[in-house]
Amino acid sequence: MNVETIEPMINRLEDDHTIEEWRELFAKWDNHAWHDGNGVTEKTSVLLMDANAVTNDGSPDLDALHELLKDHVQASISDLYLVSLFPYKEKPTDTAVNPRIRLYEDLGRFKHEFDLMYDMDPDVYNEMQLDLLDETDAFIERLAQGATKLRVHVQSFRGMPEKRIRLILELWHAVLHHYKPHGQLILAYEGDPSLTPEYFAVADAVCHFDLASHTLLAFAQGDAKKLSDWAQRIEAPGDGKTYFNFLSSRERDPFEKNLIEPSVEQILAAHSILFSLQGIPAIDYRTLLGVETPVEHDELIQDLKTNPYRLQVFSGILSQLNVKRTHAAFSPYAEQRIDMSDKRVFTVERKGGGETLMLYTNVSNEPVTVRVSGTNLFTGEPVETIELDAYGFAWIDEHEPS
Repeated sequence: MNVETIEPMINRLEDDHTIEEWRELFAKWDNHAWHDGNGVTEKTSVLLMDANAVTNDGSPDLDALHELLKDHVQASISDLYLVSLFPYKEKPTDTAVNPRIRLYEDLGRFKHEFDLMYDMDPDVYNEMQLDLLDETDAFIERLAQGATKLRVHVQSFRGMPEKRIRLILELWHAVLHHYKPHGQLILAYEGDPSLTPEYFAVADAVCHFDLASHTLLAFAQGDAKKLSDWAQRIEAPGDGKTYFNFLSSRERDPFEKNLIEPSVEQILAAHSILFSLQGIPAIDYRTLLGVETPVEHDELIQDLKTNPYRLQVFSGILSQLNVKRTHAAFSPYAEQRIDMSDKRVFTVERKGGGETLMLYTNVSNEPVTVRVSGTNLFTGEPVETIELDAYGFAWIDEHEPS
């Protein structure tokens, strides 16, 4: 890392540490064997996963988690967003092993199958508490431990002016892209919407926290108008920028918990909306696997095979992802247009890679007829008219069928 390239940023921050101390920090990481991840494409999707969710004999077991994900989701999902992981505590039997070394060893098992995403939220209560050199060291350490995406919650910089927060993020964005050019700094920002463009200037993606509430309201009312109005107001970010979309987040309940006796059809319809929108989609393991508390590996596999509801949700979401990953118009950077011709149907047009897709999701409990000419992406069949059942969805390629 050439400190001279970021020295102006450090100077603007008026940091207490000397340039020589910053040089020593980056020199410490120069000899690390750095490996970049893949760029973000239509194949990119993120599974939010509690690192402690899968157990073996009652204890969290990363080997069991790895086996589950490798065998059952790797073919459909590209990224693993591990939460409840930091700070990492060493096991009682490993008292002689540096916990950071143990962490690196534990995470090594996932890196062959998934790109990794972690949180990086400074635990400070005012500006005086923040040691920027130490926090930047922790930031780089997460990259060294395999992260290709780091999510920072802006509100975790408690008591700090937003201008200074953006200067710190500008520094971290530059550091991330030095070590991992294809990496993504993802911001969770719940402040003044008018400032979102300024945060895009120091990040690769910004979280959409409003998607879940608008989607819930659409199902509750059987009316997609407010959801469509919201989506239509979303400004297209600049080149190389996108959004990070989710129905559930680590801070909130799983999406379906807010529905009254949710059906499989409603859950799949909600994910059709999630995957239709421009951005990187994140799926919550609690929804995908049908669990909320830690569960034994073998018990989880058996339940996924024998519980029709959980199996249909699991296979249905992965089926959508398997279609999404084969069409360039689903790229997080592809064009998006919202159609509002029927308030019962959330309709998105996506354009990219020479194709135009029309994505329809019925949010009502009544059937809807849609006239569209093209090819059904799920069946490969030509269509002129589609009948959307209650909470049904259809993805159509408008190109003439071959």
